[in-house]
Amino acid sequence: MLRLVPDDTQPDSAPRYLDQQELSTPVVALASATREVLGVGDLIERMLLRASNAFENNELAKLKEIPSLEKRVDSLQQEVKIYLSKLGHAGLSEEDGRRSIVIIDYAINLEHIGDIIEKGLTPQVSKKVSLGLKFSEEGYEELRKLFHLTIDNLRIAQTILVTRDFNLAKQLMEVKVEVRRMEKQSSERHLERLRDGRADSLQTSSLHLDMLRDLKRINAHIVSVAHPILDESGLLIESRLKGAAE
Repeated sequence: MLRLVPDDTQPDSAPRYLDQQELSTPVVALASATREVLGVGDLIERMLLRASNAFENNELAKLKEIPSLEKRVDSLQQEVKIYLSKLGHAGLSEEDGRRSIVIIDYAINLEHIGDIIEKGLTPQVSKKVSLGLKFSEEGYEELRKLFHLTIDNLRIAQTILVTRDFNLAKQLMEVKVEVRRMEKQSSERHLERLRDGRADSLQTSSLHLDMLRDLKRINAHIVSVAHPILDESGLLIESRLKGAAE
């Protein structure tokens, strides 16, 4: 029962599911590492939601928790990597070895997302709120939609990590193309508004483009969870070749 129900007195940054005794049974250890990294994904979602809510509601208070959440993300993803490194390769089946790499890669990508939120989106949203900057109606709506799509994509990625569902992985890869299209279209529309001399667009120009860039980067990290699944079917190579041709 102590293993099933972690002690609530543990610090927030401590892993909840990484039981050293389970390392002797790789399939159990991998399941526990998956649960732990899903918790890291939940922390990232909380960070994204706080940044999104602050952006929409002009509330700086919603950003205050982000640095502490990022510290927890850093700490837990490091613990996951150390834990799985102890499995080594001896005695691991080929499938378990691949699974271990997928979990570690996902943890690393989540850590990168946390960095982008803390060092990119948080100061950008803080600048918007503290200076009382107003985006054009169109620009605001474009960014709002991309924020919400990013949060939805993270939730899909969390599901893919557990289920390894091929159709969901394919759907997420297709969304990557949609995000790229949205980012390009929003940049072009923003430049058009600048050319038209729109004061609101002039005021928020660099902020708009920086936020677009960071949300696009976050989505690229999120989509990476689909790569191993599509790679096994050969679809990843096809999609990359198609993307290069376009």
